[in-house]
Parts: sequence; structure tokens; C-alpha cells
Amino acid sequence: MRTIFITGVSRGLGRALAQTLSDENTRIVGFGRGQGDFQGIFHSCDFTKPQLADSIIDTALAEEDLQSSDSIIFIANAGRLGQLNTAQNLDAFDIEQTIATNLSGSAVAASAFLRHTQDLDVPKVFVQISSGAALPEKAKASWSLYCASKAGQEQLVRTIAAEQATAKYPATFINLNPGVMETSMQEQIRNVPPEVFPDVARFIKLKEDGLVPGPEAVAQKIKDLLSDATTLKNGETYSVA
Repeated sequence: MRTIFITGVSRGLGRALAQTLSDENTRIVGFGRGQGDFQGIFHSCDFTKPQLADSIIDTALAEEDLQSSDSIIFIANAGRLGQLNTAQNLDAFDIEQTIATNLSGSAVAASAFLRHTQDLDVPKVFVQISSGAALPEKAKASWSLYCASKAGQEQLVRTIAAEQATAKYPATFINLNPGVMETSMQEQIRNVPPEVFPDVARFIKLKEDGLVPGPEAVAQKIKDLLSDATTLKNGETYSVA
């Protein structure tokens, strides 16, 4: 029996991953502000509050019989686009919430994951759901919070991967870019006026041209990638776009 932890399971990619990865040999534990139609073991968790999220994740991991798991996967999917606006017009509260959700949330999840699995000699994978926005050449005007926090997530994963190189029972840490897909974030992006986000027309055209897949299609590609954890390279960034 493998154990998979997924954050942000109530909608979007997290919901699709929970449904796609579910089978008779998998125990799925989900985290989110709402449960939606998630059918696994659910823990209410608000990642805008990292200290509380850390306590909830720590308790959830402690409650699972990880010693009997054939493999353990943690998918850090919960994320927040945040306010799309020029830097001088950003709201301090939104800055705090976006960085907390995207970067602090991933850090506390990774820390708890390692605390509870470091002594287990089984395949262990931490998957950070990233974005092309993390790349220097993909910096977008009015996306400063999202781009910065996604870049921070990727560097967080790379540094932890370097630490795991000397661990007794190392875990594999990877970044995963799912590409553009139809979620509430995409709807939010397409509704931003061009005077605030100059590149909005490109996202609208992607939708009009049928080039924005649903999260279910993306989840299937991620399932295929994770089918054999031994093939994953520690610290690598993978793309299923």
C-alpha cells in the first residue's frame, strides 16, 4: 500500500490528482480549506497560516502508519495566484497571504514530510507543483508575487535535494511544471484588464484556440511520471506541459 499526501484537494489540479491517483493500493490524505468532493482522509488546512498548517500536517503524518507503506509521496499543490498588479499597487495583506501560501506553505510541508519519513527505507518523493512563472525568462509584468514565490519554491526544492544527497535514507525532491490548464487561476488571469496585465490577450487566445487542457488531463500525465519513483532525479524540474 502506498501513501500519497496532496494539498489543495478541493478543486483544480489537486482535486484531479486525488481522483486520478486513487486506486485499491493507494491511501490518499488530503489537505485544503474546503473538502469539496474529496473522498480520502481529509484535514482542514489554511496555508495562509503557516504555523497552523505545520501543526496540522505534522499531526496528519503522525496519524498515518507510514512504516507499513510501500512508498510515500507528498504533492505540494496548494497555491495562490495573488493580486495581479504593478508592484506599487500591491496590497500588503495580499503580499503576506500569497508568499505564505506558496512559499512558507511548501517549506512547512517539506519539513514535516522529512521529519516523519527520514528513518524509513522506502521510496519517498516530495513533488512541488511549480510553474513556468518560476523561470527568469518567464517573468511577467504584474505577476511579481506569483513569479517570486514560485521561483522560491523551486530553489527550496533544489536545496533540500542537495541535503538529501547525504541522508541515510534519502527522499527525492522534484519540481513539476504542469503547464497552462483550465482552473480558477486561469479564469482570474483572463479577467485582468490589459492596462494591468499587458500579456492577457495571449491567455485569452490560448483558451479560444482550445489549447488550455483540463486538470484531469494534466493529472494523468503526472500519474504517468510518478509511476516509477526510482526513475526521478533528485532536484530536477520536470514538465508535463
